[in-house]
Amino acid sequence: MLTQQQIAHFDTFGFLILRQVFTENEVAIMKQEAAEIFEEDRAGKPAGEETQGVQPFFELKPFLSTLVEDDRIYNIGLDLLGPEFILVQTEGRSRVGDTPWHGPVAEEHATLTAKIGFYLDELRRDTGCLRFVPGSHRPADPDLYEPLRARDENPQVRDFGIDPRDIPCYPAETDPGDLIVFTENTLHGSYGGKPGRHQYAINFMENPRTDEKEAYVKGLYERWNYGLRPAESFVNSDRPRIRGMVSRLVEWGFDTVDA
Repeated sequence: MLTQQQIAHFDTFGFLILRQVFTENEVAIMKQEAAEIFEEDRAGKPAGEETQGVQPFFELKPFLSTLVEDDRIYNIGLDLLGPEFILVQTEGRSRVGDTPWHGPVAEEHATLTAKIGFYLDELRRDTGCLRFVPGSHRPADPDLYEPLRARDENPQVRDFGIDPRDIPCYPAETDPGDLIVFTENTLHGSYGGKPGRHQYAINFMENPRTDEKEAYVKGLYERWNYGLRPAESFVNSDRPRIRGMVSRLVEWGFDTVDA
């Protein structure tokens, strides 16, 4: 359970770091299962020179699939988003190269979200840790951060006249077993990481309780290729928490995926 101070930190700055949530043994199991997923996804091909992404992810292996309903994860959703929150998707990436700054402004009637990131390597400011611009998730007019929001892949970009690595920020340095909880609307990026570093995430969304918010979620479903499409193993699960997190998606008739 999060403290009131932790909830206030998330609401104010757009992110939260939770230290040593998982044990060394649990981290080892996650790494092993994740390595198997990436290898199976490559279907015998060698690891490439570009980031490899897999969605859904946690649903594909025995231990990882339990984490979505684990108290340490599930209660984050309850504390930040309220009861009957929705599982948007799980994802895994084997990262190559930098991740430019990005973080869109929240749309009108947008639902609250929480992305729970697992970074199972020792990551520091210049070795690929996630960086945040604190408070940048809050709407402002004018939006002074607009130049950073578009995820510009041009290595020569110099927004505000400086290298993107030098943008003032908070480096969310982590060790294996830590979690980073954030909203995608908070400007974030990473620089200097080695190829093949793993990032996994579980994405939650509040249960939309107005017609406008429900329409917003259905609009996301139409635009997205992966999110809001629950795994069949979760739809048919005998675990109440799992079924509860995907029940609204089933109710709306959203497609399912074979996982």
